[in-house]
Amino acid sequence: MRNSNSFNPLSSRSRRPVVAILCTFALSSALSVGLSIRSASRAQHHAAVFQIAARQRTLAERYVAEVVIAREGGRSDPATIAADLTRSANVLLDGGAAPSVNGDDDGIAVPGQRGALARRQLAQAQRLVRDLTATGSAMLSHEPLGRVQITAGERLPANPLLRLRVLAALTSNVSLNAARTIANADDRNISSLINLQIVLGIGSLLLSLLLGWALIRTAHRQTAHFRSLVSSSTDFVIVFGLGGCRYVSGSVSRMTGRTEQELLAEGVFDVVHEDDRDMVRAASTTGEPRELVFRISDASGASRQLEAHVSDLRAERQIRGIVFNARDITERLQLEQELTRQAFHDGLTALPNRALFRDRLDHALTRSRRAGESLAVLLVDLDGFKQVNDSLGHDAGDALLQEVAGRFDSLVRTSDTVARFGGDEFAVLLEDADEHQAVGSADRLLAGLGEPITVAGRELVLGASIGIVTASGGSESAEALIRDADIAMYAAKEAGRGHHKLFQHEMARELGELLGIEHELRLALERGEFSLHYQPLIDLLNSDVVGVEALLRWTSPSRGNVPPSRFIAIAERTGLIVELGAFALREACTQAVRWRDQPSVAEPPVTWVNVSAKQLSPGGFLGTTRRILEETGLPPERLGIEITESALVEPGIAGDRARAELEALHRDGVRIAIDDFGTGFSSLGQLRHFPIDVIKIDQSFVQGAQNDSKDATITSNLISLAHALNVVAVAEGIESGAQLHALRQFGCDQAQGYLFARPQPAEEVGRLLARSSIDADDSASAIA
Repeated sequence: MRNSNSFNPLSSRSRRPVVAILCTFALSSALSVGLSIRSASRAQHHAAVFQIAARQRTLAERYVAEVVIAREGGRSDPATIAADLTRSANVLLDGGAAPSVNGDDDGIAVPGQRGALARRQLAQAQRLVRDLTATGSAMLSHEPLGRVQITAGERLPANPLLRLRVLAALTSNVSLNAARTIANADDRNISSLINLQIVLGIGSLLLSLLLGWALIRTAHRQTAHFRSLVSSSTDFVIVFGLGGCRYVSGSVSRMTGRTEQELLAEGVFDVVHEDDRDMVRAASTTGEPRELVFRISDASGASRQLEAHVSDLRAERQIRGIVFNARDITERLQLEQELTRQAFHDGLTALPNRALFRDRLDHALTRSRRAGESLAVLLVDLDGFKQVNDSLGHDAGDALLQEVAGRFDSLVRTSDTVARFGGDEFAVLLEDADEHQAVGSADRLLAGLGEPITVAGRELVLGASIGIVTASGGSESAEALIRDADIAMYAAKEAGRGHHKLFQHEMARELGELLGIEHELRLALERGEFSLHYQPLIDLLNSDVVGVEALLRWTSPSRGNVPPSRFIAIAERTGLIVELGAFALREACTQAVRWRDQPSVAEPPVTWVNVSAKQLSPGGFLGTTRRILEETGLPPERLGIEITESALVEPGIAGDRARAELEALHRDGVRIAIDDFGTGFSSLGQLRHFPIDVIKIDQSFVQGAQNDSKDATITSNLISLAHALNVVAVAEGIESGAQLHALRQFGCDQAQGYLFARPQPAEEVGRLLARSSIDADDSASAIA
């Protein structure tokens, strides 16, 4: 049975006040009856006003939640809620039918307010609603809040989300305050009515009794209406008194799946999380603290987070208890946790991101200075990751990064931090670690990557370049350590990949030099500081000049003549090689046309232009070459393209596209040569199927052919291979008559080198072409 001491704030009260009122009404006149009926009607309207005002709070909070969800990319409809908020605010002020809202009753009709104070408060509520929806719209459209005009005159925080929440709270409070003002005015009217009834007072007892009966019925209807409002509210109300819980609202029963009787007395503590039970029990007896967050089990057994406002109403005669007004904040806390996680963790690998790594490094440096301990930062860049993305796709690349992240995390101590900076770049923070331990950790990371990784049904083995920097209680900053580790990592890449390097200050100077060259390269392109020199290719049967190779030269105002070995690699790494290559191709074709039109040149040579793999991989080389040939008027068969073996075997989509473009150019008549043959990784199958015209044997074999039997054998076999493939064999770098004699013995077709001519400007090469041949016996003068 229900406890006789249980508390129900909505139950009927003692009948004595009602009897007193009826006795007073018994003396009233017919006028008092009419005034009482009018008062009851107003009270009924005011109940509706209370309902709409209370609903404004729910709508404002729901609008904030919908804006947050929409901003995070979720599905929501804040515009509909904004419209309901605005219309409800207008109805409260001017009267009319309030809009129906999901979870509430259908539209409610109320009259307009006449009281000056209530109208001022409701007008302020209108302005707050306008500011709230304008702020929400600005957040959704990512407009700055400074453009939102604040009409309510409130002082608001600059943070968008906090401003939105403050406006929602102000809207709720002002609407409820206006409702209270209306209620207070109603109370004053009733007091005036009682005085008037006393003055007017004498009426029939029967009429007074009938009026009393009508008032009791009206009160019952109002009580039922308020009971419906409280029961349908999403907020939770729990009242504690002597003996434990004395009342729970229907929302508590619905959430916990227990009846009201099961939750009374000590029953409510059974659904409170055991770690929070003592805290809730203490607050239910002392009324402190005023704000409380605790967990409670719902009907499914899952834990929900409640935020409660604790009110000590033990001094209130009609309540005499401690009241918990609580709301479910589980989703809000989960959203806050998720936003925090996204702000400080990498979405793909779940590792800390750069921001969290920087924060932990700052704290580690503070501890290092205080304790005098050393720490190390490792910056890791995966080698060959781009090829995986290009050949297997981004999904495979993502799976590879996740596997690498897991391996790295398992290879360090639990006190260390592994973070992903983005792309294929990772960072490791080693606390209380010296240089020797940092190098050991780098070795373990490289060894871990050496184990095969299965991705998309294929086993892959990755390498990495690792930069290491250490600090030992000095004044180093986190940003400086990360920068130095990055410089060391770049040095490791330059050393041939699959290496680690400790940071040295000389590295920073070298990097500054490279950055300076990169900047000057960009300016040199704009200023026209580049030119072409040409080196002849000689037919070894008759000494005729059958071709020229265009070689890029840079004359810098500050550096003088910069050798290609100094700037070509930098141009390739920065992407400037595409512009440089286009310049060289256009200039070579233009010069070839000039030689063709030169009367003294009987047979124009083939002009060969070196093309980097970096020029081919982005695509578009085919279109560029065809356009230049058309604009300069050079026949395609008079142009030759020299590519390296690495460009021929480039894997993935980029490699397939490059090979397809070269094949199309070959069909147009452009000749294709494999440069530095014998130093790369091309296979006979690729050479057999790819349309090439020339194989250029690397000078490292040619120059050793006269003294080294192995080099001589390799050179001879390479020439035989060229003839077997039905292509021309060209020897590079011939500098002596002995080398020339050996190559003729091997059956080499063509040659180039200092023995015949050094690379020269176009004017001097033009004079050589006019002679049409170069006698090898004059090699001494050519070299001089």
